[in-house]
Amino acid sequence: MNRHLNLFKTYTKEDRNYQLENDLTRAFAVTLLEDNLFLHDVLKYILEHKKDCYHSLFDDFSGKQPITIDIQKRVTHLNDFEHLFAVSLSDYPMDLEHFFNRNYDKNYDPITDLVISIDNVTIIIEVKPNNQNCTAQLYNQAFNALNQSISPENVTPVDLNWNKLMEITLRVANFEKAIAKPSRFVTDFIQFIQIHNYRWLPQTALHALSIKGDSNRIKDRIETAITNSEFKKINGRLGFECDVHWADEILFDFDSTNETFEARIYPGNTKGQGYHIFPQTGEPIFKKQLELDGINYEVIKSYHIKFTSWKRYFTGLWAAEKDIKNSFYTRTNFNTISGRIKNKDWNKIEVFFDNHFETHYDWKKYCDWNNKVLKSGKTQFDLSLGYELKISIPYSIIQNIDRDKNDLKPLITFLENIKNEFESVLIK
Repeated sequence: MNRHLNLFKTYTKEDRNYQLENDLTRAFAVTLLEDNLFLHDVLKYILEHKKDCYHSLFDDFSGKQPITIDIQKRVTHLNDFEHLFAVSLSDYPMDLEHFFNRNYDKNYDPITDLVISIDNVTIIIEVKPNNQNCTAQLYNQAFNALNQSISPENVTPVDLNWNKLMEITLRVANFEKAIAKPSRFVTDFIQFIQIHNYRWLPQTALHALSIKGDSNRIKDRIETAITNSEFKKINGRLGFECDVHWADEILFDFDSTNETFEARIYPGNTKGQGYHIFPQTGEPIFKKQLELDGINYEVIKSYHIKFTSWKRYFTGLWAAEKDIKNSFYTRTNFNTISGRIKNKDWNKIEVFFDNHFETHYDWKKYCDWNNKVLKSGKTQFDLSLGYELKISIPYSIIQNIDRDKNDLKPLITFLENIKNEFESVLIK
């Protein structure tokens, strides 16, 4: 998905600290409202800071007032509660030990960022987009909410810092993926935080991650770099959208066996793209090497024939130079067999492939022609003559680029350079 379509991202690029605080508060509040598991896990973390509070509320909820969530509420409007949780959501650790030793006893009517009410319990959350210490601010809100009578008996301070909140959020997201019910709100909240401050997410630099056992953490790190790039990311896949007419995407992956980081582009992945790569005579010509940071990487070319039905991929063929005959990938053949193929012409495709693949290449087996085409019940499919171009980079090189977990810029620049190099790979 284009990150500009994120539910919580605003259009302006101005440095607007106050508005950003409001945006973060709203994003957090909306996600709490729209995702019950997220709400439960956040509440459980907060309420368990007071002994037995969580269980006394939820072991039996008969006759109790339901949960309400609000933002920008004055403390004078907080009523009918017996206990208050004062929660700091900041990059700065809350001073829990000395919370009640404050002398910031200003008598006024402050506005809270976020309020959650559950029966006789009220939770106020102060949200900061940076490392601002909001302990005194929370103390004063509690001081005024309780008519200047504040003590450990009626107030529990809680340090819900951004790192902890994102641990909870990622755990919820992973559980929802496990039950095949991902939440758009949770996913967009995570991406929104990645864009604002990726350091709040529990990540490690690639330098400290093993390609043999840390594949998920490696992909998370790469995805965070992609999200923070100015280029458009692909929703649900690890890569960038292309800015050329002859390819849609550049994808990244890892090969743990060979310990390499791999990047791929697929020229001619649709018939429309094919018009931009096939010359009038001969086969498209691509660069044989791409240069990144002064190192040349071989471009490994393979032939990719894609079958789609109603714009959905259902099978395909990957072939090497040794598998096809020289007369296969030409403008004439592109014009003849790519595009919409009706079932009355499927026998012509069989004859064509038999004549243009080498005899050792069992194309019917590789694409499961009998089951996925002949016996599928389909009446037509779309066929494209394309390529897969791949470079393999030793993982140790990309590890050396990403050494500091708090600095994604070198990794972002490297991935963007791969995109730029791939988009210049077509010679004619």
